Amino acid sequence: MAPQGWGETHEPLRTTFLFHFRNLRWALGRHNTFLCYQVDRKERDSIVPFHMGVLKNQVLLETHLHAELCFLYWLHDYPVLFPSQHLHITWYVSWSPCCDCAEQVSAFLASHANVSLTIYAARLYYFWRTEYQEGLRKLQQEGARVRVMSLAEFKHCWENFVYPHDGRPLRPWKRLFNNCHFQANKLQKILQ
Repeated sequence: MAPQGWGETHEPLRTTFLFHFRNLRWALGRHNTFLCYQVDRKERDSIVPFHMGVLKNQVLLETHLHAELCFLYWLHDYPVLFPSQHLHITWYVSWSPCCDCAEQVSAFLASHANVSLTIYAARLYYFWRTEYQEGLRKLQQEGARVRVMSLAEFKHCWENFVYPHDGRPLRPWKRLFNNCHFQANKLQKILQ
């Protein structure tokens, strides 16, 4: 399955990023999850960039795959083919994983000791629902580092996935810091 990203939308990158990654407390109308990813390999004592890209939900007549599962399908054979090579994966997602995706990603991590995952989420998906909270805790139990995006992660994501194509710097939006704090507090309570 080919990665599907910014180019699949008919909106400019800047508009797509700012709409989908804006860390609003109540983000109505955002029905897609965008996942910007970086995969690095450990070679000897160094971390070497391997691949980066952008995925989003794939909604076709026969298939409905969330961005997280699109990533697993894209990566699926690599850890098996190269079991001695450790992969460091970083996701920057517009929504934290749903409970079903969290379960599948957790199972993937449990069966691939050579993979480590850090997830930075702009917003928490249904954070008030028990099954979604349990999914985030399961990810953490399987070794994933689950975090809320701060200005540093928004800038990193912008500079590596949007700016090379758009050419304009990120301008922090109103309430970015307050909403980061709100989301981070919610996540901290969930993961305790």
